[in-house]
Amino acid sequence: MDRVKRRLLLVSAALSPGVVTITLQEFAFSLAFMLLGLFGALSIAAATIAVFPQIGPSSLTSNTPKKTYPSLLVSSAFASLRNMAPDPLVIRTTLQTLINPTHRAPGFVTDEDQIAMVLAQIIARWDATDLSQLSDDQVRELWLVERLMRASPAEAGALAHFFASPTAMLAMRDVLAAPVLA
Repeated sequence: MDRVKRRLLLVSAALSPGVVTITLQEFAFSLAFMLLGLFGALSIAAATIAVFPQIGPSSLTSNTPKKTYPSLLVSSAFASLRNMAPDPLVIRTTLQTLINPTHRAPGFVTDEDQIAMVLAQIIARWDATDLSQLSDDQVRELWLVERLMRASPAEAGALAHFFASPTAMLAMRDVLAAPVLA
């Protein structure tokens, strides 16, 4: 028995450097491939983001681009308009019933119809087809236009200072307010 143990010990001692070399060599190759694969994947991802920037996080955060529109107001008027105008949801429902009335009386064009036409023209100028497409500031501008059209001459003069072209707005209001002569 001693002899068999001794032979096994000598055989394992003789073969151990080879086993260790093969084991370490496989580990070294697998480690090298792992590092190469990791750095390769990171570099491919970085190149993809550099070539196709729309895949980056900025495209995921904003789905709808903000459109600029030709504002009727001076830039300093927005802060005070936000304070004095009612909630935009209330304005939207009021303007929706004005622009799209449920019933129309046959006959002549009324003041309500004329104001609705003016507001519809402004909405069309902003390249929108519905009030839901407008921003809150645009809805507030329409509210101010509607309020100016219905105002007395003194109140209309005070409201006209909000607009970039106050004389044009007052002239439009005067045309709507003038009695129609047959």
